[in-house]
Formats: sequence, C-alpha cells, structure tokens
Amino acid sequence: MIKKKYLAPFILAVLLIAGAGVAYAATSASTPGGFDKVVVFMAAGQYDPAVPPAEGDLAMWFHKDIMGRTDADIDMTKEEAMTYFDETFGLNTTNSPEPVAYGVDPRNDDRAYIISGMEVPSEGWAVREGGFMVNLTEETTLYGTWGGEEGKTVPAGSTFVYGDYSINVTSMDNVSPDNESPDNVSPDNVSPTVTPTPAEPIIIHFQSVEPIVPDMVNNGTTFRCTAIAPWGEGIAQGISYPQTVTDNATGTNMTQANSRNVQTYPAYAPAAVMT
Repeated sequence: MIKKKYLAPFILAVLLIAGAGVAYAATSASTPGGFDKVVVFMAAGQYDPAVPPAEGDLAMWFHKDIMGRTDADIDMTKEEAMTYFDETFGLNTTNSPEPVAYGVDPRNDDRAYIISGMEVPSEGWAVREGGFMVNLTEETTLYGTWGGEEGKTVPAGSTFVYGDYSINVTSMDNVSPDNESPDNVSPDNVSPTVTPTPAEPIIIHFQSVEPIVPDMVNNGTTFRCTAIAPWGEGIAQGISYPQTVTDNATGTNMTQANSRNVQTYPAYAPAAVMT
C-alpha cells in the first residue's frame, strides 16, 4: 500500500512516463541579463533537390506572396540593397554583379524555436527568408566601410545579402512576464491578455556586415549580419552546412538542411553586465 504522502509524486511520475498522452503547454525562454531579446532559428528539413519547389520562382514567391510587395516595391528594395552594398563594400554595378532577388526554399524547414519572453511552441514557427544578394564570380577587392581605403580581398564565390526573415507566428498570447517593462507594458507591444486574430508575422530585416566567404573544404558558410527587429537592432550570426544523405527506401540522394542562427539584441551585452 502506498502511503498518502508518497501518492502525489507517484502519480506525477506515472504521468511523466506516459508523456505521449500528456499535452505540454509552450513555455517562454527567459532573456539573459544585459540583453533585450535572444532569438534562435534552426533549419533541419530534408528534401529531394531534383524536385522543384512547389512555390515555383522562390524569389517572387518570397517578395510577393510572403512580403506582399508590388513590382515597384521590389525595385525600391533592390535600390536600397545596391546603396547598402556600395556604402559597406564599395560595390556598384560598374565593378560587380548586379544584386539579384532570392528566396530560400521553404523545404529547408527553417524555424524559430526561441524568442525570449515569448511562448514559442515546441515545433517552432516557420521562418521564410529572402531579399537581394550579390555573388562575386571572381576574386574581388572590397572597399567601403568594411574594406577601408586600402581594401580587403575576398575569393570568388563570396556573397552579400540584404533581406528579411518573416516569422509565421501562429498565436500571440505568448508574452512572458519575465520580459515585461516595469509599467507592465510588453516590449513586444502585445498585451499578455490579448490574442490578435489573425496573428501578424514578425519581420526581421538583416544585412551583411562582412562578406559571406564559402568554406570550400567542408562545403558550407558562416555568416554575420546586422539584424533589425521590432524590438531593436542586434546581430544575427550562425552557420549553414547542408549535407547529402540517402533515403534508404528509395536510394535517392536528399539534401539535409543544417543551419543554426543565433540573434542577440542588442548585439553585445553591456560591459557592466559582463563584469
């Protein structure tokens, strides 16, 4: 016979063991000291690269269907990208390729799993990415604010991006008290007791702060971008090292997405917090 004082822990243990039948509510990640927000994306989708994406032209799918841009809006965004690339890297259409529109294949299944202070479900929220990019086809010396007057040389295959993440938020009744301001107003401008319908996507703009130089040995890239979100400006940095795996059932070579993207706002915690 189980004594009463041991009964509650026993029942809890049984429920945990039978976890497949228990629904777990999403919980928010706390924000590390010195930061206003921390965000983590991960992409781990698997797909047959020989099969075209259902969305067709991914660049136009992203700009028009996801971001809702008109042709005029797309042209204006391209002009903004060209201006940024010229100021930052000394790139212009007389010495480098023209920026081209792009969209990331949604089959990569990139998802936001952590947005501190928000209750993101365990399956995460889908992240759609696109914008404009430049791919250097030959070794190039860059100037601008990054390269300086003397310039810095990067190899062929180096790229620059200017784009947006659109996070497909499924609900907004997810603001945690740990990230509220003293006057009880959420920094995300969403009341903890209000659920907008439908939920609006979270848009985070990003732009390369340095060239994305390919790792020719391991076939991947590392990146670092300025990130501008509704809660402020920060930094997005991470890696993308896709793999080729074989589907055991069909023998088909599949692309296995493999990227990690960590964002902090502001970019670096205040020094006073670090000491």
